[in-house]
Amino acid sequence: MIDIHSHILYDIEGDDGSRSETMSLGMLRQAAASGTTHIFATPHMHRHEVVPSWSSIEERVAELQQKADAEGITITIYTGAEVSLDYDTLQYLPGGENTDYCLGGTHYLLVELTPQSEPEMVSKLFYELQLRGYILILAHPERYHRIMRHPETVFRWMQDGLLTQSNVGSFDGLFGEDAQKNVENLYRHHMICFLGSDGHRTDWRNPDTRKAHEAIDRFTGSGEFWETCSRNAEMILKNRVFYPKIPDAYEMKKKGFFARLFGK
Repeated sequence: MIDIHSHILYDIEGDDGSRSETMSLGMLRQAAASGTTHIFATPHMHRHEVVPSWSSIEERVAELQQKADAEGITITIYTGAEVSLDYDTLQYLPGGENTDYCLGGTHYLLVELTPQSEPEMVSKLFYELQLRGYILILAHPERYHRIMRHPETVFRWMQDGLLTQSNVGSFDGLFGEDAQKNVENLYRHHMICFLGSDGHRTDWRNPDTRKAHEAIDRFTGSGEFWETCSRNAEMILKNRVFYPKIPDAYEMKKKGFFARLFGK
């Protein structure tokens, strides 16, 4: 697996992931044991207005890679961030040749929304960042309950070039029943491009994906979806533009008789 979303770095300002070097190495062992070969370190950026320096992320990734190699952990770590979007965030993302906070020196940018995010505002932010040359990946759309009340909104964003990353744990209920229903709906509509562990600690939301992998294969009926998402992620590693295959239109679920009768 190529895990494009993790919080494996320690001592990064504003991040709620690994608490120590020992924990980071433990997380990498968990990831490698579950079949992860490449992992992007994506600490929070601009969450609660805290912005870690890009140099601190680069330095910590290099340091952790060196430690992992010395420990014989066969995994490659890449730089990145999970960027919380609001209008203030734009000042840190000039675009062009600048790839700070992007995934692995590419123009792929992993972004997250806030509980207060409104579709109209989000659309404007996406458009502005795309004008600046970023290829946007929306982290775990299934967890934005306000947005997922109208999943066709995410579909329209995808038609305009947005990519999506779902958490593997959403498929086995790790993030609650609503997130599980949402991620299953996204899958049915071909609206998931990449997968990530969103691993935070060794003992809480860890990057061991084996249980989730089994849940995904049971739900989808085969290992094809998992493999497809891995191949998609290879496009990031190769710094190539990825074009998702999505339907021409979002198929709204037809309401039953009683739902229509009572307006539900």
